[in-house]
Amino acid sequence: MRPMTTGYPAAGRSPGPNVAPDGIVRASFAFLAVIAFGVLVAAYPLVSLGVLAAGVALAVLTRSLARHVDREAVGRVSLPGLGAVEYRFTRS
Repeated sequence: MRPMTTGYPAAGRSPGPNVAPDGIVRASFAFLAVIAFGVLVAAYPLVSLGVLAAGVALAVLTRSLARHVDREAVGRVSLPGLGAVEYRFTRS
């Protein structure tokens, strides 16, 4: 017995109503995250300003330390009970 066909090739058929295109879930999540961030900033403006100021201060401090560190220096920290740890600042 031959199966009943509609005459359309398999590639031309719709996958169904519950199959989302690729990336739609990530795009939806990103959109909701942006909206939630906006609501959070509107609800707590002083906290948001403080977090932004702290982030900028941390970035400035990190950049300042990176300029003043001798990149060829090898440092050593002695940890009681664990031994010594050597570290080196390298530019990537």
